[in-house]
Amino acid sequence: PLLAIGALSVKAAASFDQAMTTSTAIMGDVSAKLRKEMEDTARTVAKTTTFSHEEAAKSYYYLASAGLSAQQSIKAMPAVAKFAQAGAFDMARATDLLTDAQSALGLQVKDTTQNLTNMTRVSDVLVRANVLANATTEQFSEALTNKAGAALRLLHKDVEEGAAVLAVYANQGLKGAAAGTALMMVLRDLQKASLKQPEVWKKMGVAVYDSGGNMRNVADIIGDLEGAFEGLSDKQVRARLTAMGFTDKSIAATQSLLGQSEAIRDYEKKLRSAGGTTDEVAKKQLEAFSAKLELLKSKFVDIGITIGTELMP
Repeated sequence: PLLAIGALSVKAAASFDQAMTTSTAIMGDVSAKLRKEMEDTARTVAKTTTFSHEEAAKSYYYLASAGLSAQQSIKAMPAVAKFAQAGAFDMARATDLLTDAQSALGLQVKDTTQNLTNMTRVSDVLVRANVLANATTEQFSEALTNKAGAALRLLHKDVEEGAAVLAVYANQGLKGAAAGTALMMVLRDLQKASLKQPEVWKKMGVAVYDSGGNMRNVADIIGDLEGAFEGLSDKQVRARLTAMGFTDKSIAATQSLLGQSEAIRDYEKKLRSAGGTTDEVAKKQLEAFSAKLELLKSKFVDIGITIGTELMP
């Protein structure tokens, strides 16, 4: 029995060591002290989530690939694990989605503390959007990484406003990458059309930019359009959108938002108080009996890694 325990412990330690070595290989020079800190963080994540030690260690690879330093990765690891737990997908997928969404929105910064704050904010908004609307956390993440995030960044719009519009699309069956493309087209053509046909827009009482030349909140612009189209048939609305300079591709995406200005405002208000949502949902996911068994298993594996690390030399 002792030999069996020793063999299993060495195997667990070797697998964890291999995963850590693969991940740190692309991080440049990682000191022994820093690697130990990375290992401790990965092991803590494994003991407090349903993800294995190897999954946690491999997540460093994706964090490094996203441009995060070793120190940033150590801070980000627990946040990514909670995001994965709350969103019900694996660590690799969660790392890709969260870091890509954060980067697309222009919220990835060098300062480790601020970067973690930004990452947590994006995570909370995406999970909260899942709770509020008919789409998964993964689908909202895909929408941001597929054109929507970059479009919002270029217009200095935040994740809460963008996710509010995506939530309205989700409730109409438009989700994931398709919703991201739709939001991008609406933001693009609101600018393009209003600049191309300024007199028409002014006559209809619809303003895209404020007095400072910045784009107004999407809910406010859609509200103006709703007022301008009040009492018109679907055919007349489409004809008027064409006259205003919208392209055929963006007309459908814009029409889907008409009548939804209050819903966008309501979603945005709720998303601005999303802080702590990821942690809350992740904890609920761990209440299942199967999740508790995984946690127990991870604790035994962690003991094995401790023993195996001593035996490997």
